[in-house]
Amino acid sequence: MMRYPRDGGYAGRERNSAVNEEQKQKLMTLLGQEQVAVLITQGEQWPTGTMQAFAETDDLDLLFIMRYGSEKYQNLVNHPKTTVLIDTRDVGKVATFEITRASIQGEASEVARGGDDWERCKAVFLKKNPFEAPFFGADTLRMMRVRPKRISYAAGLKDSFWVQL
Repeated sequence: MMRYPRDGGYAGRERNSAVNEEQKQKLMTLLGQEQVAVLITQGEQWPTGTMQAFAETDDLDLLFIMRYGSEKYQNLVNHPKTTVLIDTRDVGKVATFEITRASIQGEASEVARGGDDWERCKAVFLKKNPFEAPFFGADTLRMMRVRPKRISYAAGLKDSFWVQL
């Protein structure tokens, strides 16, 4: 029988209540080098995982675009708690677990269309993902912002931290 530690499985990891500058830099490096993340949403019956292009803000918020009628959008509206998985398995050494990865749990909210915030977020998103520009012409496009509440980060087997914000 597998037993889970009482500390929630974070034994040996640095645990904080805020992201310090070194941790933020590690996260920004990871987020900046990856184009896609796995967005996990909770439906009425099943969780759903989708690979999505994303962008990050200087505050570590994650931005995603999606159609109004998509399952992931409806899931985030009805159940805004979400998990985002980002990793470097595409360039890392999987056999020796030399992969940088982060699991970011947060709350999603819609970025209102047409305002200054929309324009700022759109510029951030398109700077990273210019190939997504055609989607911004659709009336059904929605942008969601995920504000991190918990972050688990690891680079290889030794460099890791966990923060709850």
